[in-house]
Amino acid sequence: MNIEAFQRFLERIDPNLSKDEKKEKMIQIADSSHFTECYSAELTLMDCVQYEINIMNYKGSKIGILFCDLKKLSKRAFHPFLYTPFTSDFFREQTNIKEFWFVFVEEALNPSYEKFNDFIEEHKLKDYYSRIFLFRYFESNILQLN
Repeated sequence: MNIEAFQRFLERIDPNLSKDEKKEKMIQIADSSHFTECYSAELTLMDCVQYEINIMNYKGSKIGILFCDLKKLSKRAFHPFLYTPFTSDFFREQTNIKEFWFVFVEEALNPSYEKFNDFIEEHKLKDYYSRIFLFRYFESNILQLN
């Protein structure tokens, strides 16, 4: 994503959001932008401001991607954002989204893959997401975990 497109998404952030919510949206835009650059030139961002989930076009099909910063998962607790209504059949039909992807965003070097696999199994992410990735943000590296 070029800087002009990035800026257009930033301008679409609701000014009524709190400072923390705006920061989260900016991170979401940055994650989306960098992921698309690393994954494929055929993956283009359509919307990441309106929902928690990012709407993308991949080879002519709409997909939804949920980015999850590992810092949010550091505490053992229920994580309601994992089970968003966006993965429901109703939302799929309304938006014409064909599949949903889940992306762990990792900033640390050399993460343990076991913790990701345990988390995937514990929270049954495979039931909701057709593809699950580990995105090493600063290494610009993407690994598919399922």
